[in-house]
Amino acid sequence: MSTGTASSGTRSAWTIKTPGALRGTRRMRILVHPHELAMGGSQINALELAGAVRDLGHDVTIFATPGVLEDKVNELRLPYIEAPAARYAADPGTISKLNGIVRSLDVDIVHAYEWTAVLNTAFGPCLGFRTRSIMTVLSMEVPGFLPRHLPLIVGTPGLAAREMQRRCNVHVIEPPIDTDYNRSRGTAASRRELGINEKDLVIAIVGRLTTDLGKVNGVLAAIRVVDHLAVRWHGLTLLVAGDGEGATKVHELAAGVNRRHQRPVVQVLGNIPDPRPVYDAADIVLGMGSSALRGMAYAKPLIVQGQSGFWVTASPETAGQFLTDGWFGTTGKGDAELEQALRNLLDDPDRRAELGAYGRSLVEERFSLNRAAERLLSLYRGELSKPHRPVATAVSLARTAAATAKFRAVVNWQGRLPATRTAGNGS
Repeated sequence: MSTGTASSGTRSAWTIKTPGALRGTRRMRILVHPHELAMGGSQINALELAGAVRDLGHDVTIFATPGVLEDKVNELRLPYIEAPAARYAADPGTISKLNGIVRSLDVDIVHAYEWTAVLNTAFGPCLGFRTRSIMTVLSMEVPGFLPRHLPLIVGTPGLAAREMQRRCNVHVIEPPIDTDYNRSRGTAASRRELGINEKDLVIAIVGRLTTDLGKVNGVLAAIRVVDHLAVRWHGLTLLVAGDGEGATKVHELAAGVNRRHQRPVVQVLGNIPDPRPVYDAADIVLGMGSSALRGMAYAKPLIVQGQSGFWVTASPETAGQFLTDGWFGTTGKGDAELEQALRNLLDDPDRRAELGAYGRSLVEERFSLNRAAERLLSLYRGELSKPHRPVATAVSLARTAAATAKFRAVVNWQGRLPATRTAGNGS
């Protein structure tokens, strides 16, 4: 197995790109397996926690398909092994490489993030080598076909309570935020970096432009609302950072708004590996999940985005629902609700400062990365201390295999439905 960074055309199947010297070998050997390194909250959480666990004295390696977050892997100085592009839910090529890594690195535990990585781990090293594993699902729903013998980590108490009705080994680690890395360095400097007037009022949204959880619909709603508000607030600017299948619609709508106002009211920035200046340049942040928490880490007032027109300002009065069910929502009043929330904040700089300070304090107290890393280490140790239960494992994997096959069959059948019918959201 070679070490070091190889060119993309000559990478060995076993190349580990090691940006910095590894620390000693007197600790747990952990393989962290995000489903991909595309920009996303689950992946960022996986990497930041991996770095924090490494800093607590353990050997941690990343295994994932390549993407823009390779830069973050390098920044965190984590060794990285590239996963092959998967063709199936439980992909033979991925499983084969995963098995080889676990053998070669003598891995103690595999931490898989999201369902495709979980299936590859469950039917790979967990099956062939009895390697211990923990799975994290940070989506708002946990697929019912996931193995029930593996410990499950979710991001909200509400989701944990629901999952405990069908499995017993459920834990909560709320999306952690590195509050030293994610903090304001000065709004004026960030605006200069992005070419934005220091006196403008700026709204920012950072996230993937996908249909998942209605994300791109929320971005389109924000563009429509800012179009209206820019008539009154002449320096109002909306920053949109992210990419995905909805990017074309976002660019088209933004271009129309900018033509009407004859200035760049909406700036679509695309994928930004380091979105810190975008958060820092804002007066108001829109977002969901981890992106919402990162906005608050910059002491910015937050309007939480959800599905079906949900927009609610985060405040001491509304935080209870988000702390239980996550920084998300499912039903709202659409554009009108967002417009009213923005008007209230744009008209009141003191309220913006008050909510910004509240958000920063909440993130520091409840969503500390170091505290989450300590909690994760205790779960790793607990799993490694348990005896292997071959019968329970076999029953669990048999159920998962049958349920996964049924799930994929349904998805494939829905994909063949006529265009006039509604297809499901399985992925």
